[in-house]
Formats: sequence, structure tokens, C-alpha cells
Amino acid sequence: MSRTPWRAGGAQLQGRREVQADAFSVGGDRATGRIAVAVTDGIGDTTAAADAAELTAEAAANTALASAPEFGCIGARSKLAASGIAADASIVTALFDPAHSRIQITWAGLCRAYALTTNGELQRATYDHSLGERIRRHAARSGTLPMYDRKVTRTVARHEFVTTSLPAHRTAAVLLCTDGVSRSVTEQTIVDALLCDDPNDGAELLVGAAGADGPDNATAIVLRRRAR
Repeated sequence: MSRTPWRAGGAQLQGRREVQADAFSVGGDRATGRIAVAVTDGIGDTTAAADAAELTAEAAANTALASAPEFGCIGARSKLAASGIAADASIVTALFDPAHSRIQITWAGLCRAYALTTNGELQRATYDHSLGERIRRHAARSGTLPMYDRKVTRTVARHEFVTTSLPAHRTAAVLLCTDGVSRSVTEQTIVDALLCDDPNDGAELLVGAAGADGPDNATAIVLRRRAR
């Protein structure tokens, strides 16, 4: 029986929203040590958005565990299309496999992934699929663009997913989160959370910093490498 080198912990807060429209799913295979994680953010403050998030998180994690995050997202898209749910979601899905030298991540929308390297450096592994990010990239602008940063350009249902990877041997911890966390906490808070020995404590630290009275749902999943 294989033992995964990763431990996972998660936390959520609803904030001031009427509905908790974030969701997450964590799946593991004890025989191989593989762990697949999906975090989704339903678009809108509605029960349909919550249903879309829950359905796609579960579908993505289950399929990614058996194959890869890209296929997890494609599977989530198929499940959402077949469900008849009139809502959409952002998504980030990751696969941690002891047999692979890299951690695979696929995403669409405003959910993010961050990594803490073994030498303590915080790296943002994803970029937002938003109109604001597109403007910054093509016009060489910096700073926030409030009118455009929440206009999502890729989702579970629309346009292509993007895949990246991280070197597993140089990664100490990974955060997958919704924008209710990433827009509300500092990079130092993320570092502090990823340094927590217990990943549940790290996730709680992040959603606590986002605040129970925050303007958005907040979801954080922390994966921490076990001490050898």
C-alpha cells in the first residue's frame, strides 16, 4: 500500500453572501498515493450557482484522480452541460501523484493556485481569466481594474482550460482557493498558512483572514508535504 507524501486540509466561510456557492472535493487513492483536488466558485449568489459549483468540483476531482486535471475539468464541463443547471463556475483542479515528478494543475476563471517552494518562496501558479487581466497583459498595465477584474473570460462551461505544472520535489505546500480568499488576504498571510504544520490550520487561517463578514464566499484547500 502506497502512502501519499501530501496531507490536505480545507476550510470555508460563507461571508455576507446569501448562498455558499463555493465548493471543493478531495479524492485519494491509497494504493497509488494519488490525491486529486478541485475547488470551484459558482458564478452568482444563487442556489443554481451553488449546485453548479458542487457538481463540477466532485466531477473534476473524481475524473482527475483517475486520469489528469485537464480531463477532470473536461468531465466537469460534460456533467454541467448534461445537468441542465442554469449556472456556471470558475474551477481549479490539481493532481498530486508520487509517481510523477510534477504537480499538474488545470484551471479556468478566478480560482487560483499558489505554491510555497522548499526554500520558502511563494509562487503564484495560475493567472486570472478575467477581462482585467487581459487588459494588463496586452497593455502592459499594472494595478487593479475594478470594472473588469470580475468579468470572467473562461469558465467550466466556456472556452478552453489552461494547464500548468510545478516541480514536486521543490514544492513544500500548495494552496487552491477561490477569489474570496485571494482578493482578501496578503501574500504574507498565504505564506504563514502554507507554513502551518497542519494543513487544516492553514486553511482556517486563510478563510479567517478573509472574514466571516467578508464580501464573498471564501474557500481554501491547503496541501502540505509530509515531513520525511
